[in-house]
Amino acid sequence: MNTNLTRILPIVMLLSLSSCAVNAPVVGSGKVSYGDSNAVETVNTDFGSTDLNMVASQMATALITSGKINQCKTYTVSKVRNKTDQYIDTENITQSIVNNLSNSAQVKSQYVLSSQEMQSQVDELDRQNQSGLYDQGSTAKLGKMQGAQCRLDGYVSNITKDNGQVKDVFYVFNMKLIDVQQGTQLWSNEKQIRKDMTK
Repeated sequence: MNTNLTRILPIVMLLSLSSCAVNAPVVGSGKVSYGDSNAVETVNTDFGSTDLNMVASQMATALITSGKINQCKTYTVSKVRNKTDQYIDTENITQSIVNNLSNSAQVKSQYVLSSQEMQSQVDELDRQNQSGLYDQGSTAKLGKMQGAQCRLDGYVSNITKDNGQVKDVFYVFNMKLIDVQQGTQLWSNEKQIRKDMTK
């Protein structure tokens, strides 16, 4: 009987240890909870998630409502420029505007890749056409991409005032729609945000 126990004991221990290796959630030392991504965020005066959502949504809505985007057969959106005195991930603002425009049933224009997105497209065309791995009858052909008739440009800037007791930050977000060939401005809009913090 000791022999059977000697054989079974390592198996039982192995099974016990392997059951401890279940993928349990990782828990940190602080209290963490999920928040509403659409809730107003007022942690400080920095440009935050509320500002990003508001600016992207309101700019896209204003452009759609104007009807000017549909004067363009194709359009692209340049990366929003950051002219503030703080770090802002303007790529998120840019992508949110693209998403709002692309997902609107009112926009009939076709979005084409921006210059920042173009490299992965060029790489894919090269892979299909120059690697020799693909049936040439099934590959995407070079020289067939659509150019953008219009380009949406934008920037965010700020003015900061601080007297030691109150910090006031005034953000200005500007966008304009430009006809690429003619160089004419078809539409422009501005969104202002003021944030105050008492110290």
